[in-house]
Amino acid sequence: MQIGRYEILGLLGKGGMGAVYKARLPELGKIVALKLLDPVEHMVDLLGMDAVKQQFVEEARLMARLSHPNLSAVWDLDEDETGRPYFVLEYACHNLGGVMGESYRVEEPSRRLRAEKAFRYMRQTLRGLARMHYAGVVHRDIKPFNLLLSDQDTVKIIDFGLSKLRGEVDADHPAGMKIGSPYYASPEQEDDPSAAGPPADLYAVGVTLYRMLSGRLPHGDVGRCGFGLPQGQEPDAGDEDGLSREAPLKQEVLSDALYSQCEEFFRLALAPDPKDRFQSADSMLGALDAFEVRWRQEVEAICSVPESWLEEPEQAAESTTVRSAPVKTGPRAALESFGLDHLGRPQVTQRPLFEPKADIVRDPAAGLVWQRAGSPFPVSWDEAQEYAAMLDVSRFAGLRGWRLPTVPELMRLLDRAGELRDYCMDPLFDHEQRYLWSADRRTFTQAWMVNAAMGYVDRADMTCRLWVRAVCTENA
Repeated sequence: MQIGRYEILGLLGKGGMGAVYKARLPELGKIVALKLLDPVEHMVDLLGMDAVKQQFVEEARLMARLSHPNLSAVWDLDEDETGRPYFVLEYACHNLGGVMGESYRVEEPSRRLRAEKAFRYMRQTLRGLARMHYAGVVHRDIKPFNLLLSDQDTVKIIDFGLSKLRGEVDADHPAGMKIGSPYYASPEQEDDPSAAGPPADLYAVGVTLYRMLSGRLPHGDVGRCGFGLPQGQEPDAGDEDGLSREAPLKQEVLSDALYSQCEEFFRLALAPDPKDRFQSADSMLGALDAFEVRWRQEVEAICSVPESWLEEPEQAAESTTVRSAPVKTGPRAALESFGLDHLGRPQVTQRPLFEPKADIVRDPAAGLVWQRAGSPFPVSWDEAQEYAAMLDVSRFAGLRGWRLPTVPELMRLLDRAGELRDYCMDPLFDHEQRYLWSADRRTFTQAWMVNAAMGYVDRADMTCRLWVRAVCTENA
């Protein structure tokens, strides 16, 4: 399938305005995202095709005009052979919604991020919004799935289709038409989309940050400070909808200073009245920086206690056999086949006793030896195979048999980090190498990967660029 000069590789998603495809520029072999005007029928009925087309083209021009490291770049605007406009923008394999494990049932629990990662993502999001607001543009649909993550782990805001200029009235949108996403849209935007100003975008940032730290959506006036929960804890019985009705973090768990800082931040971020909210991205950014400083002080205080208070008693490692032969699971393979929950996390936590040594880490119980640093750059799946073969030929660390690990082998590396004390322990492996290729394939075009820092398994297109952490069998 071709659209213009672009070779279509697959459908990435479809919204009310159009379909987004993964595409390739034949002359360069570069992977891009292509958004084609393909509105749903009821939108055409409500607005008319001419208005929909004009809005689509304006989205492309707006994205192209606002140049910023945290805004997605548009590279081309054209029409297909039927006259439908399309535009081309940078492609990213990951987005924040996928990392969080957010599903189309938004109210379900999601994965929690490490606090410093959550702060970093929201800082970048606020910088991108500051650029938009400076130009008089309100996004009106900030949510995790509209925050792409580049290979360098940089946030790129996308989907400007619902944005509006300062003072602009939604003349093209019928009265009562909802604009934005449930749970992330601010109260005033739900009531009157034309009334949405910069504080509406900042409300959505507050919801996103709360969810990253707690794994839940905020609800009412309680449940503001949930980042102290152990990672992977699900809502209490009776909270099947994933909304926070009980404060998930009691005051005695945190110092009074951090608890107060947390409460004050979310009180301002999630205030129902926009006048009581942060008024600019810069002011919210300053409060976020202060919040993170207080959090880091808490970590330092906890890490200053004797190490013996933090360490869990080591248990004797029991020998175990882990599958080393790669498999192709097929597209219908459920995560449960790997012993994972619905968010891709192990149902049984493994705590191997690793033995670090220079450039390698031994896992005696499984008879495995791991590369400690991994590949210097993220690479495609085919390049990952070549990298592992190169290690084997060069006898890295004096060993032979280097290869890509299977999913069960990689699951032994998954981090459970989430409690404050986990930040006190030096990681054996580099946390920046978060996405790791496995040798297991899902289809002819997709392979399984793990996010070692967040502790989950997911699929990825083989053209994506992830890191390699090679493994070999001891005494092979």
